[in-house]
Amino acid sequence: MGFEQRKQERQALSEHLLAQNWNVFGTLKFVNGRTIGRETANKLLRSYWNKVDRIIYGKGAERQNLRVPRWCFAHEGSDNENFHVHFVMPSPLQDTEHMCCLLNAVWAQHHGQTAPLAKNWIMPAQDRAAVASYVTHEYWRIGSETLLDELCWDKTLSDTMVQYAHAQQTYRITRAASPLWLRQAQQALWTQKARYEASGDLQIVERG
Repeated sequence: MGFEQRKQERQALSEHLLAQNWNVFGTLKFVNGRTIGRETANKLLRSYWNKVDRIIYGKGAERQNLRVPRWCFAHEGSDNENFHVHFVMPSPLQDTEHMCCLLNAVWAQHHGQTAPLAKNWIMPAQDRAAVASYVTHEYWRIGSETLLDELCWDKTLSDTMVQYAHAQQTYRITRAASPLWLRQAQQALWTQKARYEASGDLQIVERG
């Protein structure tokens, strides 16, 4: 595939993203992105998102095939060997920062190979255009494979998400992440937001 074609496809993907409703930008890392292997990583990512869906929608995740909308992107880092995933999504919770903390806490506890709280970056999206450009920037190198279709979902309406914001959802959140985990995730979020705002460079999420 030629440079010009990839440029056009990346631009189209970025524009498509900007036309969607999302306000969270996240980076999910592994303890060792160089040795995790794609097969293991994909299994962990699928089970993670399935768990997030169950936390938000309860039994509706399976009975009604409800999923949290998300767009996920594989990145390999500057040396093509450090596998990690970026994603954007709308917050199903009214408190977007709380949702960011929940997502981080659930990932950090998910498996022995998923990264700790301070290594993942999950924040409210402050500059959507910059985020859309960033999550698609490895299109130059790996083409359409950067978009992880098997993890993405865009069929759940925002009105549906609101319907599940009730006491049972709060209970599921409490079971998934204790107040201690959420406080630690909040501290990680505050630290990372301060670092990002000081640098203004999304590349910082790769170094965290």
